[in-house]
Amino acid sequence: MPFLALDVGNTTVKAAVWDGAWSEVTRFPSDDASVEVWMARLGKLAGEVGASGLCSVVPRLTPPLVDVLTALTGTTPLVVSVDLSLPFRMAYATPHTLGTDRLAAAVAAHALARGGPVIALDAGTTLTTEVVSAEPAYLGGAILPGPDLLRRSLARGTGQLPEVPWPDAVLPVGDSSVGAIQAGLGVLVVDGVAGLLHRTQAALSGEALVIATGGWAGWLAERIPEVDRVEPTLVLDGVRILSGSADR
Repeated sequence: MPFLALDVGNTTVKAAVWDGAWSEVTRFPSDDASVEVWMARLGKLAGEVGASGLCSVVPRLTPPLVDVLTALTGTTPLVVSVDLSLPFRMAYATPHTLGTDRLAAAVAAHALARGGPVIALDAGTTLTTEVVSAEPAYLGGAILPGPDLLRRSLARGTGQLPEVPWPDAVLPVGDSSVGAIQAGLGVLVVDGVAGLLHRTQAALSGEALVIATGGWAGWLAERIPEVDRVEPTLVLDGVRILSGSADR
């Protein structure tokens, strides 16, 4: 049965249909559009979909999207939460504060690791890690600003520093003000993420599989050998797995 999954983020709503493989991911703005607009947006994807699910970090969008998915599929969608039956023990001290996108990423990464320890790195507006031990238990992770957020905040928080393009090459020395900012940003993100992954591996007392997802996943994977693989649909896979659809 085709399954429609939504990943509702602060900037975009990502949607795709699983029917043995994912359709191309479609992105919509995370705006306050009417139910009618969302019906039109998602109706183009729904087709013969008979089930759906979503994870959302935008509470105001969750109820209208649940209503839209119910109308389009004829069934109530699964809404990802820590109250669902999970494939691991929840060792997070404040589970109800855990973003559902983080939870979905952890579920999918755990499935891909096939019982081994795993670190899911979601590199988007924020950079987050989700750590699942071999027990298995969800231990938590880290949250830090993503590359674009760092770049914009530097310009907004200072009087003279400009907002610069993100660097392609990660160089430690810039020969201009723009180059110096790019040097600092590139090295901070690459070495910072590599250091975070190294410390997380050490905390797990062994080699954990590192799976990256999000818009910056490819850029980081090209520069950080600690990343083992890139899975662009990791969060959507978590929604699907939690819905009871067959694991891939």
